[in-house]
Amino acid sequence: MNAAVDPKRFALVWVDAHGARIFRWRDRAVEKRVTSGIPAHEKSTYHVRHDPQVRSGGGGRGGDDAARHRTEHIRQFLARVEASLAAEEALDVMGTGELGQQLASQVRRHDRAHHRERAIAVSHSMRLTRPQLVALLKARLGMEPVRGGVGAYRWTGRLPHKRSGPVSGPRRVVSKPPRE
Repeated sequence: MNAAVDPKRFALVWVDAHGARIFRWRDRAVEKRVTSGIPAHEKSTYHVRHDPQVRSGGGGRGGDDAARHRTEHIRQFLARVEASLAAEEALDVMGTGELGQQLASQVRRHDRAHHRERAIAVSHSMRLTRPQLVALLKARLGMEPVRGGVGAYRWTGRLPHKRSGPVSGPRRVVSKPPRE
């Protein structure tokens, strides 16, 4: 995404199988969460013996039901996330797995069907904390990061370069109010 993005028309989306976090800038970072309800992957049952008279693979649909059930949950979850996004918003979609790519593809298909176009960037990311996501949102919008300006680690004058003897403590940029 470029740095000249309109803050009112941009959303940062972080998505995984547990849920989605949608960040927007409205004079401050605003977060909306969408829970997924996607069931965990089913573990393999390894080899299961079947009656030789029954067709290959067993007598029914069996293990495929769990995969179809999970796929339907994913489809419903991505539809809820897409419904939470405004049609005119540029998107930056991030996540740990394939759900980010699936969400972006779904939004692009929906936009094509409605003759719309928007910027959608997709990237793979490890799990990020809220402060990290807010910092990414600010960076995508071209905002300068807030840096602390007061503290003992900020020097106003020349640094002392004595090799021996006492060194006076740091002078603060802004004096702290006296304790009462």
